Amino acid sequence: MSGERTSYDGDLARLMSEARDLFKSANYSQAANKYLKAAEVQHETLGLEQARDLYNEAIQNFLRASEDYKEKKQYRTSAQNLYQIALIYKKLNDKENWSAAMRAVIDDLLSAAQDYLQLWNEYERAITLVSASCFLLFSLEDFSLAEQYYNQYISQIQNDPGFTVAQQVLYAAGYAIKAVKDLDAKALLSAQQLVGSHLKPHLSQMMDASFVDAIDRSLDDVVRIFRSKIKLPKIIPELNFSRDLVLNEPSTLKVILENEGEGDAFNIDFQLYIPDDVEILDGQKQFTVPELTSGQKHEHSLTFRCMSATGEVTHEVSGKVTFYDQLQTKQTMMIGPYDLIFREVSLSKELGGQLADFEARCNNYKESLKNSLILPDEVVEKTISLIRDIIRAAEEDISKEEFKSVESSILSISKAFNFFDDITSPDFVQKIKEERDRVLQEKIDAAVEKVKLELQEEFAKEKQELSTRHQEELTNLENELRQKFEEEKSTIIEQTKAEVSEKHKQEIEELMNELNSQHKKEIEELKLEAEEEKNRALAELRAQMEEEKKKALEEQESLLQEEFQKRLSQLQNSSKKKD
Repeated sequence: MSGERTSYDGDLARLMSEARDLFKSANYSQAANKYLKAAEVQHETLGLEQARDLYNEAIQNFLRASEDYKEKKQYRTSAQNLYQIALIYKKLNDKENWSAAMRAVIDDLLSAAQDYLQLWNEYERAITLVSASCFLLFSLEDFSLAEQYYNQYISQIQNDPGFTVAQQVLYAAGYAIKAVKDLDAKALLSAQQLVGSHLKPHLSQMMDASFVDAIDRSLDDVVRIFRSKIKLPKIIPELNFSRDLVLNEPSTLKVILENEGEGDAFNIDFQLYIPDDVEILDGQKQFTVPELTSGQKHEHSLTFRCMSATGEVTHEVSGKVTFYDQLQTKQTMMIGPYDLIFREVSLSKELGGQLADFEARCNNYKESLKNSLILPDEVVEKTISLIRDIIRAAEEDISKEEFKSVESSILSISKAFNFFDDITSPDFVQKIKEERDRVLQEKIDAAVEKVKLELQEEFAKEKQELSTRHQEELTNLENELRQKFEEEKSTIIEQTKAEVSEKHKQEIEELMNELNSQHKKEIEELKLEAEEEKNRALAELRAQMEEEKKKALEEQESLLQEEFQKRLSQLQNSSKKKD
């Protein structure tokens, strides 16, 4: 790395020293070249920014050299120095100064051309510089000014047989102008040929190699601008034939070529590739269309058939189309291959017959499923209506020869009919009934058991509460009666105590016995009333529980019916999705 750095420093120092010496001796052009080489070394090693000052030194010295040559009327050499300035500005990506430098070069070239004409009458050298000036203007995309210079000089030499070579040199610029102006591909081709055969050989004798390279770049700019303006064609080929081909019967194949591009297409050639087993009855497998303008369409028809005894026969058909655009660029496109499937019977008739049979089966299923235990009438009606819609759509697809879609529809309808067959079979119906009864009975039993347990718990709770309440009432009543009896007893005893005698003891005892008997009777009556009240309440509770039990069973049965309908609907939806 150190050695490379030392070499770089040495080369740069040497170039700078040589450049300063040349500058001091007023050899500005060579000094500029030394500064330019030093700048390129600096650029490659340290980058553009580090080399910018050296590039500017080169520019200043090329400019001094140009001014010196202009003072000496050496415009051609001045132009070469100015062109080096233009190249530096291009390297610096300074478009504005590059454009100004290029126009200064063109001015000097035209001044030199005028001197060749006026001082030495050298038309070939003068026209060479004029044509080169036009090409430099092409790089600036100033075709208008280039056309002015071209018209100015071509008028002087166009009809003079003595200027044949000069004419060819200037025609190089003229054809380039015409190519861009009129989007003329032939003119562009002529310009390219004349640049190689006339302009560059003459220019290389007058200017250095960088100028010859400039003409090549300018010609590339002309081609780029031409291509950016040219409108290209876009040929879309199509093979149109029936998908319902029948053995031994003639059919028509139509080739359609349409230009969907913006430009014109020329010499459109189409070649159809079809096996020899397919006989062409009328028309050609190959044809040429001279031109297809933008938006234009061309159709070509031929009649064919396939001869075979029985069975289904498949052949492939394809095509190739070639065409040229305005640049005479050849383009090739392939179409296909497509299958030509020949059958013994028309597929349209075969599929149409199946759809007609399906229509009749719809009526049969509608009747057989009416009042079905499996499907509600509304479901049957909607399903049959849906199947008929599919049949109508399939019939339309047959008219469009979209047989894949028709076959898919037939498959869907067949699945629906198979479903109908399954759900109406005796075995399926019996299984559904058995399963429904089993599930229903299980749910009813479970519901009854649940209600029974709930009622038993509730009854036991209420019984306990009622028994406790009545026991408390009887106890309270008994206590009240006992208290009342004791109070009355005490009162009577107190009232009659003084009067009681031996003769009244028996009466008192009888009275006490009577009171006790009456007291017991009242207690028994109260107990009986309480027992009757309890039995009545229990009877009402049992009736209420029986009513709630009946209502719960009815609700459970309704829920089971809804669950069954829901599962049946899911089965139908699943069948439709599969279709």
